[in-house]
Amino acid sequence: MSSAALPYHHGNLRNALIIAAAELIERDGTLDFSISEAAAIAGVSAAAPYRHFSDKDALLNAVRDLAFLGLSNAAVQTAKEHAAGSIEGILAMGHTYLQYARDKRVFFSLMWEARADIDERREKAQIEHHGFMILVELVSAFCRSYGTPEANTTQLATSLWSLSHGIAILEANQLLDMFDRTVTAESILDDSAQRILASVFASRPW
Repeated sequence: MSSAALPYHHGNLRNALIIAAAELIERDGTLDFSISEAAAIAGVSAAAPYRHFSDKDALLNAVRDLAFLGLSNAAVQTAKEHAAGSIEGILAMGHTYLQYARDKRVFFSLMWEARADIDERREKAQIEHHGFMILVELVSAFCRSYGTPEANTTQLATSLWSLSHGIAILEANQLLDMFDRTVTAESILDDSAQRILASVFASRPW
């Protein structure tokens, strides 16, 4: 059946197109697909997507939101598996971030690339970056457990996220072990994260 013969209307077409685009990215490992390909997978005509998306960039922005949701879900699951206030939980969040970057390489790149919508992204940061807010909660619980609730937990969480993100980017570009072939992403993450926390709680036992 040609795309022109496909039905124009489709139940919940917007979500179907987002999922179709995500399937194409997952299958081919690239963002190099056409909006008409997504339409074909969704089972609609090549013209139908334009009722919901002005162009491919708009569709990719929606896929990016889906990728952030996937990361948030992974963060929620990780937090559930560790005791509140434990350093193990904080380190596990970093490991989850690294694994997501590995497993969803193209999606991870899409999540952070510049797409000329920075103002909009900053406005909805706390919704889109729910996983980061979970990290803040874990760090806050950690600080309370060591009797320093006055610590700037958002700043600490930002340092920890920046560490995980930087390691993930270097690893993705095969540059992490450029100077030391013995290092691993997890070993650097664990050591550096503990140093970040120790700089604030140096006088307290782990």
